[in-house]
Amino acid sequence: MGANLKFEVLGDVVRHGFNLAVQCECGHRGVIDAAKMERWYMCHMWSTKKHELRAHLYCLGCGGMPPSARVGITASLPTGPTGRFPSNEEGWKRLVRGLRG
Repeated sequence: MGANLKFEVLGDVVRHGFNLAVQCECGHRGVIDAAKMERWYMCHMWSTKKHELRAHLYCLGCGGMPPSARVGITASLPTGPTGRFPSNEEGWKRLVRGLRG
């Protein structure tokens, strides 16, 4: 990463082709697909500001939602289960319909 890159919102991370590295207080680490996460947050109308992302994250290791989890930027490939986000366009459309009520 260059010294002049600023990542203030999730869209900035996606635009530069990076993912999110998250570390819980318990020591568990994971890499989240930033593009899918951005779309997930947008569907739920949650803030995509970098410092507010952890409000909706939970740890797959301990199950907690630690407010002091560290969120960083990485070029690594996503880890963890892939079933969290819809796998196709129809799945995303179903999600949006379900959220609209």
